[in-house]
Amino acid sequence: MTDAQSLDLIDAFFRFSAISIFGVLGVIFLRDFKNRQVAWLGAWASYSGSAYLICTGPMLHAFFGNSMLLIETFCHTGQIAIWLFSLTQFKDRLKLWPTYAVIGLVYYLLGRLDYDLLRGTGSVFEMPVYIVYSMMRFGLIVHMVYVAWAGRDEDLLEARRTFRLVYIVAITLTSLMITVAETFIDESLRVGAPVLLFQSVGMWLLAATLSWYGINLRSVAFITGRSDRAPANNAMPEDPNERHDLETIERLITHDKLYLRSGLTIAELAGEAGLPEHRLRRLINAHLGYRNFADFLNHYRISAAQECLSRIEDRNIPILTVAMDLGYGSLGPFNRAFKDRTGLTPTEYRRKQLADS
Repeated sequence: MTDAQSLDLIDAFFRFSAISIFGVLGVIFLRDFKNRQVAWLGAWASYSGSAYLICTGPMLHAFFGNSMLLIETFCHTGQIAIWLFSLTQFKDRLKLWPTYAVIGLVYYLLGRLDYDLLRGTGSVFEMPVYIVYSMMRFGLIVHMVYVAWAGRDEDLLEARRTFRLVYIVAITLTSLMITVAETFIDESLRVGAPVLLFQSVGMWLLAATLSWYGINLRSVAFITGRSDRAPANNAMPEDPNERHDLETIERLITHDKLYLRSGLTIAELAGEAGLPEHRLRRLINAHLGYRNFADFLNHYRISAAQECLSRIEDRNIPILTVAMDLGYGSLGPFNRAFKDRTGLTPTEYRRKQLADS
């Protein structure tokens, strides 16, 4: 057996194994995940992983025959699926439509324009479309990393905090490897045995990692994609130490109104309460039902904002002043948080309340 044949055999093992693992993972998402948005996006991303391995396996095209049309569709939309799935895992209260859906559609259309219509034609539009499409490919990867990393400090779920790091390494390195290869390596060189083996091994490691976490963490709140605040646990902790610590947290927030402090962090609240950060995170999540620190603070801040905006005597206070007084550093985050919880902008809410009074 020649060296090339040995590499082909090893590649076939990892390629078919990864295809199977991604396929099983897709079934698990559809079967076990209660949040259907996460279920469908997870399955889409998983099947796209299988499709990519089939599309890049030269010997598999003839085997799948006419089914390649559907497989290629999954292959071409894989980056979109992974990006959207990543957002559902690390951005609570996420609404995919219309912003993210439109970005995904634009990315897909640019890809088809680049690959199917312009590449190799020498058209004046070939290079500009290629550059924009390539920038979007890298941009989606950068955004996934940013979203996974940026929210880590405020995350109250320890399992998700750990998963963020694993996800960044596994997803980002694999996505970056594929994107770099397809952007900078000549297409004729990408069908060589060493490149194909490197690709199949990388995808196998990604499939195995995601399957391990998907199977073992599917009952954890973050992986099920629950986007709303969980119902508060009205029963006080049985442990007297936990009861005391929880009362201390609630006193600092409700009585001392620490939520009004601009830029309040978990570390600062833990310091005020005399608690380790990990204990503070666990208490707020387990007994008050919040998944991230920003949601915890916004609950109190938006409630206070609603009271202020409903008072006739405060009707001339600028919205910006209300936001700053409640601890927001700027108007944008306040407007988004307020509309997310009330369905109205602060101005609309004030107008409605004053009209009804």
